[in-house]
Amino acid sequence: MTPAEVLLAYDPDDVKPGWIALVLVLVLALATFLLWRSMNTQLGRIKAPHKADLARPADSADENPADASETPPAEPQDESEPERGDQEPPR
Repeated sequence: MTPAEVLLAYDPDDVKPGWIALVLVLVLALATFLLWRSMNTQLGRIKAPHKADLARPADSADENPADASETPPAEPQDESEPERGDQEPPR
């Protein structure tokens, strides 16, 4: 046998799982746990409506004046651009 064959040859009875395999399994388990925890945090931040809010008719929103008085803030206009009414149509 050549030296390369001696190095590449193995005895099937002598093959064992090594430390590298154990480390890889532990790293994958840790990564899975961290991803699971992050997913739970992100799902907890979602503001989904409750069933009672969905069953309520849409016109009942007018009954609550606090919600109706809130208007979205106006976006600031950039004075470097002309307003839409002042623009000339393209030729």
